[in-house]
Amino acid sequence: MSTAPVQEKAYLHLDNNCYFLGDTIWYKAYLVEAANLRPTAESHILYVELVDPEGHVVERHRQYIGRPDADHGDFALADTLRSGYYELRAYTRWMMNFCVTERPYNRKDRELFYNRQMAKDFFRDYGTVWSRVVAVYERPEKDGDYSDRQILPRPRQRALKPKKPSLNVTFYPEGGNLIAGTQCRIAFEALNEDGEAVNITGKVDGQDIRADFMGRGSFLYDVPKEGKARATFSYQGEDYRFVLPDILPKGLTLRVSEDEVTLQGQGLSAKHLKATFLTRGVLRSLLDVSLDAKDEGTLHFDRSQLPTGVCDLIVYDEAGNVLADRLFFVNHHDYDQRRITIEGAKTKYQPCEKADLTLAAPRDVRTLSVAVRDQKGTAPSYDSGSLLTDLLLTSDIQGFVAQPNYYFERDDSLHRARLDVLLMVQGWRRYDFKELSDGKPLRYHPEKNIEIDGAVYKAPVFDPIEPDELPLWRDGVFGWTFEEVANTANLPAFTNWLVTGKIVGEQGALAEKERGVLLPQLPNQTGDSSPDDTPNNNTGKETNKDVEKDYGVNHPGLKHEVTIEGEMTLTGPKGEKSTPFTLQTTDDGRFHFQMAPFWGEGRLLLSAHKQDISTEEWHANHTKDIFDEEAWPDYYVKLDLFYPIFARKYSWYETHHPATSQQDSTTTHTQTTADSPGITLPQVSVKARRRHSKQAIAWGKPVCQYDTEQLYNLVTDYGLSFGKVNFRRLPYQLSVLLFGNYGTQWTFNVEGHLNRVLFYRSFDTGRTKMMEAPMNRSNYSIYKDLLLCRQQTVKFYTDFDLRNSDRYMEMSSQTADVTLDFETIPDDGTRYTMRDRSLILQGITEPDEYYHPDYSHRQLPRHADYRRTLYWNPSLRVGATSKAHATFYNNSQKTCIQVSAMGMGNLGPACN
Repeated sequence: MSTAPVQEKAYLHLDNNCYFLGDTIWYKAYLVEAANLRPTAESHILYVELVDPEGHVVERHRQYIGRPDADHGDFALADTLRSGYYELRAYTRWMMNFCVTERPYNRKDRELFYNRQMAKDFFRDYGTVWSRVVAVYERPEKDGDYSDRQILPRPRQRALKPKKPSLNVTFYPEGGNLIAGTQCRIAFEALNEDGEAVNITGKVDGQDIRADFMGRGSFLYDVPKEGKARATFSYQGEDYRFVLPDILPKGLTLRVSEDEVTLQGQGLSAKHLKATFLTRGVLRSLLDVSLDAKDEGTLHFDRSQLPTGVCDLIVYDEAGNVLADRLFFVNHHDYDQRRITIEGAKTKYQPCEKADLTLAAPRDVRTLSVAVRDQKGTAPSYDSGSLLTDLLLTSDIQGFVAQPNYYFERDDSLHRARLDVLLMVQGWRRYDFKELSDGKPLRYHPEKNIEIDGAVYKAPVFDPIEPDELPLWRDGVFGWTFEEVANTANLPAFTNWLVTGKIVGEQGALAEKERGVLLPQLPNQTGDSSPDDTPNNNTGKETNKDVEKDYGVNHPGLKHEVTIEGEMTLTGPKGEKSTPFTLQTTDDGRFHFQMAPFWGEGRLLLSAHKQDISTEEWHANHTKDIFDEEAWPDYYVKLDLFYPIFARKYSWYETHHPATSQQDSTTTHTQTTADSPGITLPQVSVKARRRHSKQAIAWGKPVCQYDTEQLYNLVTDYGLSFGKVNFRRLPYQLSVLLFGNYGTQWTFNVEGHLNRVLFYRSFDTGRTKMMEAPMNRSNYSIYKDLLLCRQQTVKFYTDFDLRNSDRYMEMSSQTADVTLDFETIPDDGTRYTMRDRSLILQGITEPDEYYHPDYSHRQLPRHADYRRTLYWNPSLRVGATSKAHATFYNNSQKTCIQVSAMGMGNLGPACN
């Protein structure tokens, strides 16, 4: 435990708290060791992502922490984006080792991948990723009218089924369990159907209970020795009954007070226990505790020895079995001294008036990130936290915390009690006890330079695509032509092909009897639930009996090492520079190399061949078919990616705003206090009949669109495609890449278009040929466009929402769930493609410079200045006197300003 790896925490300081299409999001990145909240000496590379409302990555940056010219960046919000709630994410490669959970998937999902390990790596969630949600509104109809905040709904083919009013109450026993015959404190949380907190009263076995803040409350309960405890509530004229967690006959409960822990057990064989106190994953105290004959005991601890922050108390027996655990907060107010003070700010500024601010920082802080905002241009938000509240509190507990600054505004009994209940309700463990104590080697190392990991596999072979088979693709039949199907001699083989599920997407159990071919039912499983998933699939010890040539059931690893040849091409001021390199694989085909950080993007070429080839073979390998993407590579070369695939579900409080009272409509926004949460801006309610028919696709409004070659490289590196593009499966593979399995065991239907012309279905519509629209292009003209060299972008149209895959989605066996439209390069244009891997490798993202107008030497602007962020400097230098100066000019309106300043020194974070 004392040698547990130190984790990291990331944070982004943003220039504003809401945006409009056409704006730019400016950010400064901070990265610290979780143990002491000081700058980390391990990772230097930080990944920053802008994720759209549906959960798809719009843009990804790679920043270099430690260099003042590379630790900040910006995302331009183009008008081609949709309005909505966007997510910013930040993480390091090292952070991907911790809090990893497997998403449910089954055999039909697993068999889409080259092997089982790649499927496990794909269906994962990462709990350590920093995340923040910001609203992006439509451009205001009138320039400068930032009270005009509109978010237009995304186009859908089917209307969402409205939610019925309901109440959901969840109970959280202190220590983790209800133990028979003990007295236990129980916290609970009440939410409505949308996840909004409900302050409510109820009863538990005749005892009154009350949720009085953010839908949360707590009560003491004498646990009966048998039976079940039930709670009852009345909400909106309906009565609700909930069963409390199961009562266990044996176990331990605990109750934490200021400096002691009261333990009460039942039926425990062990009387001598241990208690650990962890703060941010580091062991702070280890104490012995003994229980008396009644299984009761008291543990005294010294709170002053625990650092400020969330502390995890874990009580376990000598065998290491956790009996009870509990989060509680320690606050010594030592971070109260690390404040940035601001002088020189006026109550109100005249149009285009010059402003001079002086900022005083702690002596160890050398640079500050400073944002000055027009207060009218900000939006009221439940996300009221800062660098300090994030590092000390919200990053260590589960889910979004509404108004986190409330828990730090006063240190009285009321605020401490509400913070304590928050920790009992949202008490997710970022630092897993078993994970910290098992000492297993971690998969990813801290990234100081640009690290590349990957593996080489045998390339499966599939039959080449023939132009004559394309007409049957619209019926979900692949690899067969009309002539072959009509030949009675082929009937047994074709029937077997159908029954064994070679139609894309029919490789698993289907419960809908209308969905394609009904196969024998297969058990649903997660990545960890099947014993067949546990072996290392890179060992080469798996037999080939499960290997299919056209899709990946469980292909083995290499049995011999190979040579990798690569070339990295960078474009600089003096033109392109290419650097070739050679390396040998190890550990059954694995390879690793690193590069010094570089600005922008580079082109990486990778190929593999046997180690003992002759000079003639080497020359032929490097000259013949190297620029032919239809040629077969010798091996499947795959990079190991660790980017998060799936998006988290938003909290209700991230997509709604607190109410405001406006004393001065032009200058002032006053937010309601946290003691009266749950009040929101009036919502417009439009009543209409829900449409049940499926509407036509709005072709001009795709859910998302990407460069086709880059998406193909992603499906290859995630193990869905195996080194050579295969358009028989590519539309389905791309759909899985962006939508996973949508949290269901059913196979969704995919339809592919080429410049709006239908050419592909993964399902049979059941229609006759007379009902189908005729093909207006020849087979060969479509065939020659189904090459990467002709492809430009692919657009996606679907009602699926990656953030809300738990929401019911109406599906049909004869219509598409996901539609793709492949757009080719205009005027028969082409791009360079190759037989082997050719990838765009991202370097360090070079930040833009924020524009500050200077009205001191020129006339006032002819056109009004409507800037909402009046000043942004991610690297404002602090002088020898620990003071920094910020000078800027106001926009064209009378303005009240709002200043946000943050910094990081050798002793930790600082903010205003």
